[in-house]
Amino acid sequence: MRKFSSIVALSLIWGIALSNINSINSKAVAIEISSGDAEEPIDTKEADSSKTEVSSGYSDTDNISVSSGDAGPSEDDIHGIYVSAHVAGTTSMMEEIIQHIDETNINAVVIDVKTDEGTISFDMDSELIDELGVEDILVKDMPGLMNTLHEHGVYTIARCVAFRDPFIDSVKPEWMLKNADGSVYEDAKEFNWIDPRVKEARDYLIEVAKGCKAAGFDEVQYDYVRFPTGIKEEDLGINGYGRRRAVYGFVRYAHANLSAENIPLSLDVFGTIINSAVDSNIVGQEYSWLSMDCEYLSPMIYPSHYYEGSMGIDYPDLHPYETIDGAMKNSDAALKVVNPKGTRKQAKVRPWLQGFTASYLSKYKDYGVEELKDQIKAVNDNGVYSWIIWNPSCKYQWDAFK
Repeated sequence: MRKFSSIVALSLIWGIALSNINSINSKAVAIEISSGDAEEPIDTKEADSSKTEVSSGYSDTDNISVSSGDAGPSEDDIHGIYVSAHVAGTTSMMEEIIQHIDETNINAVVIDVKTDEGTISFDMDSELIDELGVEDILVKDMPGLMNTLHEHGVYTIARCVAFRDPFIDSVKPEWMLKNADGSVYEDAKEFNWIDPRVKEARDYLIEVAKGCKAAGFDEVQYDYVRFPTGIKEEDLGINGYGRRRAVYGFVRYAHANLSAENIPLSLDVFGTIINSAVDSNIVGQEYSWLSMDCEYLSPMIYPSHYYEGSMGIDYPDLHPYETIDGAMKNSDAALKVVNPKGTRKQAKVRPWLQGFTASYLSKYKDYGVEELKDQIKAVNDNGVYSWIIWNPSCKYQWDAFK
């Protein structure tokens, strides 16, 4: 990733070369490109990740009991890959993926349910879903697919794009973020966003999660659980603290409801928020707060998306081990802010790792088997043994997982 001064030029390249890449920056969240949580530039010229101030969150989390810490690997560790709804709904593609899973240590898949288009990828038995008309059936038999994956020992995670929603605004404009003049907010790509403070919208996202459980998913993962990156306080009338509190308020509400249904919750978050107070305020994601109200946190820490010089690394994409190692150490430090003694219940960290080659960079390397292994080793060396690999094309270096 670049500083803001060069992001505008890069965004033109990315828009042509890649339509589906998660985007993060060690100092500033940068470009969001379709599938996965990544977006338009944030102007963070004032950002200084070496001077991050991380709030301790809300005092009423004090009664929560403890996390598993950094024990060695266990049979419960998740080694996952992303699978798009299109791939999940194509029998031949899924058969090939399952065959590879059987031959490797991959034991989990993340499948699109509430997609980047704002639609639901399979038929949910829900009056609300039917009333909203949001279904676009890409997977004809999701329960059947869940049964097949479970037969192969695969843990299934439903990816649900939360707040960015280019569909629901036409049905429920009252759910959407509004500009100061009362009009519906549009980001740089003309996408609308759900307002996390609207109870009816919260309940809709919870209804989607319940539909995932009914279909057989083991876990629900909210992506885009944040504010858009290109906003300013005067656009929406919400300052950084207000955004962080709004997102956290939704997460607490959702977690309470999902816990009652025995649905584990995971959250995708920008890696940059871990050590940049500026970025945390912009998108409304407070890493330490969020860790107290979900089962898993999945920071997106792809080496290609860190600014040159981040964590003392000249070109992070060229150094996958060192970049992931630095990101994981930052994560550990941030989580200790709200749980210094490790005596409170806290999310386990399960990072997204880079499974693609960032050929749009001026200096990059091909990400093959060794680069994937280097990233996984860095995660393991920091006492974490679960991870998920992101590749928008769903084409993976399977030998890296043997």
